Amino acid sequence: MRKSILKFGELTMTMKQTMKLKKRSRTKLSVVEGDLKIAKGATIIAEKDTIVVNGKIKNKGGFKCRGNLKVRDIQSDRGSVTVYGDLEVDRDINIDKNLTVTGTLKALNVAVGMTVKVKDVVKAEKISAGMKIILDGSAEVDRMNAGMKAILNGNENQIGKVSAGMSAIINGSGIYESISAGMRIKATSGTIGKASAGMSVITKGPVKMDSVSAGMSLKLKDTAEIGKASAGMSIRAFKDLTFEKATAGMSIKIRGQAVGENISAGMSIYAKELTVQGKISVGMKVKAAKEITCDELSAGRKIIAKFVKARKITIGKKGRLLADVSADEVILRERVKAKNITALDLEMMEKSRARNVYVERLIIEAGARITGNLEYTDSIDAEPGAKIRKEPKKVAKLPQHKI
Repeated sequence: MRKSILKFGELTMTMKQTMKLKKRSRTKLSVVEGDLKIAKGATIIAEKDTIVVNGKIKNKGGFKCRGNLKVRDIQSDRGSVTVYGDLEVDRDINIDKNLTVTGTLKALNVAVGMTVKVKDVVKAEKISAGMKIILDGSAEVDRMNAGMKAILNGNENQIGKVSAGMSAIINGSGIYESISAGMRIKATSGTIGKASAGMSVITKGPVKMDSVSAGMSLKLKDTAEIGKASAGMSIRAFKDLTFEKATAGMSIKIRGQAVGENISAGMSIYAKELTVQGKISVGMKVKAAKEITCDELSAGRKIIAKFVKARKITIGKKGRLLADVSADEVILRERVKAKNITALDLEMMEKSRARNVYVERLIIEAGARITGNLEYTDSIDAEPGAKIRKEPKKVAKLPQHKI
């Protein structure tokens, strides 16, 4: 490569020429002052540690670099590029097929037609690949878009948006503004702003998420702190779960303690212990191994726990309230069977049944039945045909241990 010097009166211009490498050639390089044009299948080799190209690399058919490479831009048509070392690009990388870097990668924008694979640290504003992005080291990337898969294996990632047409697999830790996948998201641990997948979201380690949505299922295999969680079918938490709002089309099962603001499921909710500031709503059954505490509890068929404390409890026709209850208001609809109830107001509809009742005020319809003790402080409104087995006892206040 040569420099051409042109003189126009007092003005002197230095023009940098392009160095050209032949097809399948092997060339040792140190510094290239201008552009570097590399033919198909050529290999460039660093004389020392690093090749510095002060212009642009242009290539057709792909090339290889053995050693570190620093360059302004890379444009490769109809080929793949492999760098056995670190790659530092001032501006953009555009490659039709694959980019493989065995060291670190630093660039402004990376656009690859097929796969990007980097073994070490990555820093870029944007990375896009038609098929896969595979990053084995830590990454600092504003935007990442893969047509099929994004696989992030490094720790301490700092990433803005991750988007994958099929699946996003996060095997390391980090902070992510958002992750979206057409089918599936798998994450080991980390802090995620928003996660959404067409089918499933699975987390293996401790996670924090502002919101997560899955078209079918959400599985949380370790402790999780979530703002809003929604799944078209099911939510499964294998340890403790903290949430603002959890919603599932069919079922929610939490093996540890569940603490949140609102929770709802089309069919069933289960937790070891369930504490909700707002409302629990379930189409069929809610069950806790220990206690349920909430403001309002509504279940279509069954409430099962050792103890339930709420402001208001409603259970649907032919339901079962299989827990001792303390509430401001309890409504037992037709043919509901309940255990022991302590409440300010209790309404027992036709043919409902309770064991022991301790209330301020009671409304009991025809056919409803209390089979044990009845203690009250204010009033009883009983329709003809209501059945109270023992004589009601009016007291000054309800037994303290019942509240």
